[in-house]
Formats: sequence, structure tokens, C-alpha cells
Amino acid sequence: MKTKAWYVKAPFEFELREGELGEIRDDEVLIRVKACGICGTDMTSAKMTAKEWEAIGHEISGVVVRKGARVSHVEEGSSVTLETSTYCRTCELCRDGRYDLCNKGPSFWGRDFSMGFAEYIVAPMEVVVPFEGLSFAVASLVEPLGVAVDLTEVVDIRMGDDVLVVGLGPIGLMALRLAKLRGARKIYAAARSHSVKRIETALAFGADEIIYTDKTPLDTYEFERGGVDRVLVTAPPATIPSTFKAARTGGVIGYIGIEFGPGATIAFDANEFHFKKLQLRASHATPALFFPKCIELLRSGAVDGDALVTHTFGLEGFADAMKELRDDRGSAIKMVMVNE
Repeated sequence: MKTKAWYVKAPFEFELREGELGEIRDDEVLIRVKACGICGTDMTSAKMTAKEWEAIGHEISGVVVRKGARVSHVEEGSSVTLETSTYCRTCELCRDGRYDLCNKGPSFWGRDFSMGFAEYIVAPMEVVVPFEGLSFAVASLVEPLGVAVDLTEVVDIRMGDDVLVVGLGPIGLMALRLAKLRGARKIYAAARSHSVKRIETALAFGADEIIYTDKTPLDTYEFERGGVDRVLVTAPPATIPSTFKAARTGGVIGYIGIEFGPGATIAFDANEFHFKKLQLRASHATPALFFPKCIELLRSGAVDGDALVTHTFGLEGFADAMKELRDDRGSAIKMVMVNE
């Protein structure tokens, strides 16, 4: 069948193409895309990494149109969201119980003509997760919420911890909310003062204090207890060294993000890191996990998805939305394509 799908090529070139989807296999599902969110990695692809034309979009929710003969956990008409990657179940890591380190399982990346910013997509059954009780726009947040859950799991926030969140994009805001739900005593949120909408949402999600980093550098900020127990970094890696100074002795810093070029390299005082007994932990949410938990967090209202979806647009408006987000990130949190 035919579908329209957006393609991107750096720097910031976009094409809406029409092409054929292949026949689904016995272990695949044809999905009508109902919503797809713009992720920071989509912006990175558009800015620099998409050297050749490529389909784009991975924060997806939709409706099952057809399913293969081996697919039994969803039916035609089921509302579903898609994991971006899965574990293979047969490698040594999986068999040793570390499936969280394997992303060799089936995926929809590069499977066919389209990705998420399209009318239809074909996906392997392993990544298709049914849901109920959410709008499609909010359901598109399940994938990035899983990333935020992974970050808070890696950092291991405990009841009574003081927590610093650096970077108030969608993942940072969701991680902040999760820190509150995990019993953090006090939450500091660091952002530039122009990010008004994101700062308002951080306060609504449970932040106790805002650090305006364009006015007060993190390494000079006076924390109530001299520092924090846990740091969640969803900002560029250049911010990491300043978080070492913000951390108390024994503090744990979690980082999620991708940087290219000189900005990917940081330098810090190894003696300070050593004598404060700090830990720096990487969060990289592949394979995608925690989808049932994330669906329930959104459905129950524990994480307010509607507060995060600040802009919606139709399929035809994708290129304009990408440019708007590039030029004015302070007033937007999550932009979501919604197909009627």
C-alpha cells in the first residue's frame, strides 16, 4: 500500500515523499500512525547527522490496521505504541539476565519506506505494545518517558535524597517528576532564565528551587545541604564537570545525551572526583524498557502528559514544526504530530 512519509537530510532539508510499503510478514504489524513526537535526536539528524536522505520519527502511537499470522497480543483496531529497540533473547548478555545491555532484537528502524512521521508504518510484533485510556498524543510520550525512567533507575534516587536536574527538556522534566515520585526531599532544577514554559512546568512537576544558570553558575550555587545526593543531566556534556562540584560526597551523577565534535569531550579535576567518592553513570535507554510502567504513569496522571504536549501539528506541517522548535525552544516542551 502507499503511504506518505517525511525524509530529512542535514542541514535542515525536508521532503514529504510517497512510496510503497512492503507486504507485512507473519510476525509484523501494519500501523496507522496517529501521533509522533519530535525528539532531540530528530533535531540532531536534521542539523548534522543525516548525511543522506533518511526517514524520521520514533516516538509513535497508532492503530493496528493489519497483523501477521503469528501476532496474537494485539488485534486489528488496537491502540498501540512502539518500542524503539528490543533485546534478542539469545545472546550471552540476554541469557545471563542482562537483556538491558542488548539491543540486537527486531526494530522498525530502516525496516521499510516510512518511520514515525508518516501515515503508516510496518513494525515487528516484538516492539508493538497495546494501551488503553490515553490520547494518541500523550501515548507518544511513552517512549521518552521510558528514557526518563531508565535515567532515574540508573541513578537510583532514594527517599530523602536531594536531587539536581540539569536540562529541562521533555526527558529532564519527566525525570524530575519521577524523582519526586521516588521520594526526593528537595529538587533543584537548573535552566536558563528564558525557558519560561519549561521552568513553570518544572515547578508544577515538583521542583522546589530553580537555578538560573545564566545568572548563577552551578559551581558557585549555595545548596541547602552543601550539595545534592543525585544529579540527573539531560543537558550537553559540557555541563557535567560543574555537577561534580554541586554533588555531595558520595554523590551519583547520571548522564543521558549525545554530542558530536569537540563538545563530546570534557575535562574535570580527577582528584576532586576521587576524594568526594563520586560516581558518573551513563544512561542509554536501548533496548527500550518499562513501557507498561510508563503507560500506567501517564494513565494515572502521576506524570501529566497533557502538560508536556505544548504544540501539535498535522503531517503536512512537520518541516515547519521542526524549524519552529529549532528557533524557539524556550516556549515549547514537546511538539507532537497528530494524524486525524
